[in-house]
Amino acid sequence: MAETAVIAALSKFGELAGQEAKVLLQLGDEMMLLRDRLEWLQAFIRDADRKRRAGTDGLTRVWVRQTRDVAFKAEDALDQFFYQVELKNFPERFRIWRKPNSCNNIFIRHGLSNEIKGIKSRLNQISENQKAYNLQHTPFVAFASSTAATLAWRDDFFDSPVGLNDDMKSINDMVYDETNHIQVFIFILGESGAGKFTLADNVFFQLRKNFEVYARYNMPPDSNTEVLLNGVYQQAYQCLKLYNPGFEQPVDLPNDDTAVKLRRLLTPRNQAASSKKYLLLVVGGISSINFLNCLKACLPDDKAVVLILDTESEEVTRHADTMNQGRTNKTLMLSRLDEARSGQLFCARAFSGEKNTKGNAEPSMKNEREEKTKYNKTVYKITGGYPLAIVLLAGLLRFKEKHGQWEAKLQELSPEGPGAELSEEKCVNPAARTEANLSTTTGTVIDRVFWASFDDLPKDIKSCFLYFAAFARHTYISAHEMVRMWVAEGFVVKPELGKTMEEQGEDYLKELVSRCLVQIVHANASRGIQNVRVHMRLHGFLRSKVREAGFIEIHDMHDAFVPQSARRIAFKSFDSRYTMPRNKFPKLRSFICNVAEGDKSSANTDDSGNTTSRWRCAGGADVKKEDMDDIKFLNESKFLRVISIVGLKLEKLPKEIGDLIHLRYLLVRSSHLKVLSSVIRRLLNLQTLDIRKTKVETIDPGFWRIKVLRHVLAEILTLPETLEEELGELQTLHGVHPAMASNWSQQNCPLHKMTNLRSLELHGFVDATHGAALDNALAKMHLLGHLKLKGDIIPKCVFVGRCLENLQTTQLDGTLRWPMTDQEIKDIRKLRPNLMEVALEGSNDAATELELIGYKRVPRRFKPVYRLPHYLPIFR
Repeated sequence: MAETAVIAALSKFGELAGQEAKVLLQLGDEMMLLRDRLEWLQAFIRDADRKRRAGTDGLTRVWVRQTRDVAFKAEDALDQFFYQVELKNFPERFRIWRKPNSCNNIFIRHGLSNEIKGIKSRLNQISENQKAYNLQHTPFVAFASSTAATLAWRDDFFDSPVGLNDDMKSINDMVYDETNHIQVFIFILGESGAGKFTLADNVFFQLRKNFEVYARYNMPPDSNTEVLLNGVYQQAYQCLKLYNPGFEQPVDLPNDDTAVKLRRLLTPRNQAASSKKYLLLVVGGISSINFLNCLKACLPDDKAVVLILDTESEEVTRHADTMNQGRTNKTLMLSRLDEARSGQLFCARAFSGEKNTKGNAEPSMKNEREEKTKYNKTVYKITGGYPLAIVLLAGLLRFKEKHGQWEAKLQELSPEGPGAELSEEKCVNPAARTEANLSTTTGTVIDRVFWASFDDLPKDIKSCFLYFAAFARHTYISAHEMVRMWVAEGFVVKPELGKTMEEQGEDYLKELVSRCLVQIVHANASRGIQNVRVHMRLHGFLRSKVREAGFIEIHDMHDAFVPQSARRIAFKSFDSRYTMPRNKFPKLRSFICNVAEGDKSSANTDDSGNTTSRWRCAGGADVKKEDMDDIKFLNESKFLRVISIVGLKLEKLPKEIGDLIHLRYLLVRSSHLKVLSSVIRRLLNLQTLDIRKTKVETIDPGFWRIKVLRHVLAEILTLPETLEEELGELQTLHGVHPAMASNWSQQNCPLHKMTNLRSLELHGFVDATHGAALDNALAKMHLLGHLKLKGDIIPKCVFVGRCLENLQTTQLDGTLRWPMTDQEIKDIRKLRPNLMEVALEGSNDAATELELIGYKRVPRRFKPVYRLPHYLPIFR
């Protein structure tokens, strides 16, 4: 896809204009002419991309590929220019590591000017070829988008499922069938896009209250038994830890494998009688009988267990049916929706957010019903009753005006093509399709709607959506991490005044959710987006798209060869046996790596015999030096903006990383990493440092002089004793503590230089030496929305005084000092009008005080967590 390449090149002109205006003027009109030429290309390229996808025009395919290559070349030239200029402008304290050159400005301008001339010459040749071969352009019809559509992003997550009521009842009957034995295996079988995941999710949320232990897990494709068992282990462990008072993690022996640990975890400890069934497991993605057998072997034999699986494999389903020992069939075959249910699902999505006002006259309500149902036949014809196609169509039309634009878009998507009459006689009848051409029909229907939705995305959001292809299918992705990577990549355009880049990126994500291209998995306490996923079918579309566009190179342990021209690399392995690339990548912008952390010589155990995986780190066991990983192959990647590494055995980062002056995002999660080199202070463009799940305790003081720092996330990182300069861009500071033996005062407390924080997690403070300064610093943080504190005494300003007015969630571990009078307690709601949740871990429970001002304890949690009543339903 050439459009994203052109967009990336054009975004560099915006950076250039803002950073080096003087040099830009000295280059004359060459830069402006190139920018104008690329803008014209952008207007033509979308139509060309659509023709190339249709596969009917080979010449267009060649033209698109050549245009993409030229756009890449323009981006490389501008990034090289930025690199040289930033080296020239480096502070004096870092110039020892580079050779001075008095003619830098002349050489830089001359080099860029020559590159531009070459690019313009290539563009002229491409234009001549276009004319010579008579490549025609069909203007792309752009419809105005509805400005209120993005506001509907919450509805799909919090509203009840539509069109699945009968299926949910069938599952419920299977679960509570009186003829059931101890273990019950229930399967949800259906085609891709038929709604298996949605049904399994909603069944889990509905049934879990009737079970003592429950877990929901989706097995990523191409993973192994170890990944499956570890995933179930972690989910069950979190359930036991959160909702069972007095739960203690069982003691594991050094040589125990994952199966033994899971079996021990699931063994009931409380033998008291209970009205609840014992264990509910809802697992998706199991494609092998071997996987199913391994999971079954870990289940307790003497307690009521219900295992619900969603799959496309009939072989696995038949095998599971034999495990039910000849009882009633426990397989639910999901079929496509009929016309009525298709219309019901479409209306629930397309019209979400449109609330009926009280007092409407009956004729008005009747007209509204007719307005909604008139699309049933058309929707059914276009989508064939596939739920995935229906919600994609609804998400697309959410951003169109109903009068005129809906009809035009529906005619465009009609199987008969634009201009066809939308009649019942020509309606696609999925039931009439034969078994042989079923998959082809599915692909045609869902493909057509998906690409229409993709083409309709605003140009700034297309690159953001494609970025999801870098992550494995069936995995949950942190919304905050994704947005920070978008910002680092430069995908997020400069927002309007008063909004941060991250808030703009969150708006992009909300639009993708509203368009039903991305699904919310978990919401946070403030009803914001916490984790998201992309449907496996759509993820497949993205993978094919980024591959042919050269946007991301995706590789795993079975495919170690990566071309040197790669611009982004996503490397994943669910096995601890992997081979890292050894090439140099001079054009690389992003390196995203996610592997299982373990010993290369054994897929299942580390040197101490402990089972390891992506979800459960090796625990820092000693590893032979020759088995340590390194990332020296990134040393020559001077354009790198994003490094995200999970699972590699890294003892240290190479000192050459300090030369990556474009780097804006650095995430490293390795239990072996204990030290960060002092070169970290040279990354003057670094926005995000995420070193959670490492053992890094200290960092070079010069790091805290990086003025553009926005997010610092750690677990045991020591704060500097003092700061000289204000960190005005810093929004997130997690997992930090004061320096040992430090004594904070109003003059040296580092938090006084971080007054724009939105999220703070601080531990290890002592009231006698830090309390007064901490209290004063918190009082200045008017933008703070999340606060987590762990110390001997919690500062009084958390609940008292006119400050922290934007605080939404707080987690406190320490002695609370409450206001003395009931009136002061009641004033908390006025002083903290946005406070939604108060979690108390290790603190004295304050049920009386919090319930007095309207907070209610969250049900089922044994640790005190209190929320306002209208926020209680968010806990899904």
